[in-house]
Amino acid sequence: MRKKPWLLAGLVLTGVAAWMIWNQQTDAEAHDIFEDQKLVVGTTGDYKPFTYWNEDRNRYQGFDIDVIQAFAKAANLDVTFVKATWPTLSEDTKSGKFDIAVGGITKKVEREVVGDFTSSYFSFQKAPLVKKKDVERLNSLAAINDPAVKIGVNPGGTNEAFVKKHFPKADVTVFENNLDIPKAVKSGQVDVMVTDDIEALHYATELDLAVPKLTEAWEPAEMAYLMKPDQKQLGDVFRVWIESAEGQEQVQKLKKKWNIVSTRETVGAKGAGAHE
Repeated sequence: MRKKPWLLAGLVLTGVAAWMIWNQQTDAEAHDIFEDQKLVVGTTGDYKPFTYWNEDRNRYQGFDIDVIQAFAKAANLDVTFVKATWPTLSEDTKSGKFDIAVGGITKKVEREVVGDFTSSYFSFQKAPLVKKKDVERLNSLAAINDPAVKIGVNPGGTNEAFVKKHFPKADVTVFENNLDIPKAVKSGQVDVMVTDDIEALHYATELDLAVPKLTEAWEPAEMAYLMKPDQKQLGDVFRVWIESAEGQEQVQKLKKKWNIVSTRETVGAKGAGAHE
């Protein structure tokens, strides 16, 4: 097996561990990624601040885009990004359309069955994004589950599943492009966007909207990257990098760059607190 210079360098404090992991792997399909030095990454490009398509620069940007590029640089891999969609994410991962999918992906059993998750990197919960004038009115599951309340949601992911489960009485509009929903809240086309609290807090700042103080916790969950089956080696090497001093430093810098915050750690009996 050809030895890799970047692993010999050691990823700073974890070189020995990385070298051991590399030599312990025998999976031929996973090995090809590092032999070819090519990593194909699927991303929806519609989930700020994790991934979005910047039309002006003609490329993907976001926290997860930066993280995977930092990892690829450390691992001496060339990255190619390909378009993914939420409805087909699991099937495309299983079929090998890409080696790994990134971009605010929630860990759940249905996806674990078709692929393999990396270790989690964020805890979060679902949350509503509303106009500031509605923070007191739309602050609970019961208040939003009303025929007079208009909800915007993207198809095929955990947001749509959450809306179907908790808001059967509400007036729901499905937006094919998730990036259009915050604008619809801003314009008044819909009253609520139901999404991950990290995304909701991002748009609260970007569009002068708000995340209400909730009266109850909304399904806490975790985010990770989803790999196609039989990619244990990729997962192991990624874990070594993200847990290394270099990886941790990169992640902390990128969290500040993209202003990544969550209500998850503060949600309790008294609610999450209003965020504007």
